[in-house]
Order: sequence, then C-alpha cells, then structure tokens
Amino acid sequence: MTTSLEYLVGLEGTEVTLNSSPQPLFHTGTWEIVEKLEENAEVEDERDVADGLGPSDVAGKFLCRPAGSDAQKIAFMRIYKQIPIAGTEFQKPTIRAAQAVESPDYIELIALKDLREQGCDAVPKLLGYHSGKKGFWSYPISKREEIRHKFCEAYKKLVKCGYRPLMSESSKIIYDWNNGEMHISGFSNAVRIDTSEEWIDRIRIWYSLVLKSKEMDQFFPVTATDVLFDKEGWRW
Repeated sequence: MTTSLEYLVGLEGTEVTLNSSPQPLFHTGTWEIVEKLEENAEVEDERDVADGLGPSDVAGKFLCRPAGSDAQKIAFMRIYKQIPIAGTEFQKPTIRAAQAVESPDYIELIALKDLREQGCDAVPKLLGYHSGKKGFWSYPISKREEIRHKFCEAYKKLVKCGYRPLMSESSKIIYDWNNGEMHISGFSNAVRIDTSEEWIDRIRIWYSLVLKSKEMDQFFPVTATDVLFDKEGWRW
C-alpha cells in the first residue's frame, strides 16, 4: 500500500555517525544530511503482516557530506525506518511498539564494502548513483557495441566478487563518455551469487542493451537506423 504521507521529514542538518557495529559499513565517520532526494513508504495492513509481507517501512535517500565540512554534497545516504501498520498510526505507543521487529537490511552497504575491498572498480563510489535514460537506442551500432562490451566486462567483475544487483534496469548502468569507464549500481537489492556463474547473452536483455521484442519500445524507442537482428530475432 502506498501513501502520500511523508515520514522522514526535517532531517536536514542532522548528523549521523556510522561505525562498524553491528555490521561493517562502507562509509564510516560522522555525516551531515544536506538534502532529501526521495522517500518511498510501504505501508502494510494487518492482513499483509499476517501473510508475511510486513512490517511497514519507509526508505529515504539523502545527499550528505562529512560533518563540519563546507564541501559540496559528495555522497548519498539511505535511511530505513519501520513505520506503523496501516490503521494503527494514532494508537497507544505501547501498541505501536509491539509491532517492532529486528530486521535491519545491511545488504547494500555490505555488498559495496565487499566489492570495493576486493578491488572491484565496477561499482560506483557514490551510494545510490544512477544514470537515468541514456538514449542508448539512438546511437550508431559502433557506440552500442562499445557500451555492451564495457557492460559485459563490468558485470563479470561483479560476478567474480560474488554479487549482482537483483533489479536489472538500464538506469543502473553508469557510463562515463569522457573516459569510457563503466559502473553498475542498484545494490539496495543485491544478492550473493556463485562466483562461477557464467555469462549469458540474455543478461544484455535484462538491461535493455539488446531487445527481445517490441514490447519495450514504448520505454526504449529505437531511432537508430543500423539495428541488426540475430537468428533469435533479437535486436542489437
């Protein structure tokens, strides 16, 4: 259930200290929240909770910087918070407190920390950074092949280190046109995988770098005039 109510408000200027407990975190030290970028709440009702979909929670994305610094906004911070079950927002504190469960999700920070410590430069330095729509299907085939090749290299680096994003979207690809560097983001939903997992061409389809059918044309209009078809009918 979605809601228009905002839960993470008035946090600008708040200082948050991150340390190594209870799990090793990627960014330690004290950070100042500068600006809220977005907030997404999942409010469950009692039936949802009984069906195992709870608890209700909200996730916020913020720009931040080292506390006491006048530096520019240089990092992202995600804040997760459990919120009341729908219909209990104004009940007694003891009733709402009874809903609390211990279910912190550290996978994003752990994945990024593990990948960086293993020297995996396929992940971005800024938490949560994404590229947005790139106009990939408007570029000539030489440029499309260059991006596909870079993506394949970056993805294999992630697999070698034992992680991959659970959500496969083109917006999770970060490509630097100046130096040709490729990064992959989206680790708020990362999964651990077998490092022997093999590359398959279908992975390019997951990220819309190859189109299996015309169903995705409404989201990724193909304006390039040099599109190639393979024996499967996929467009390259």
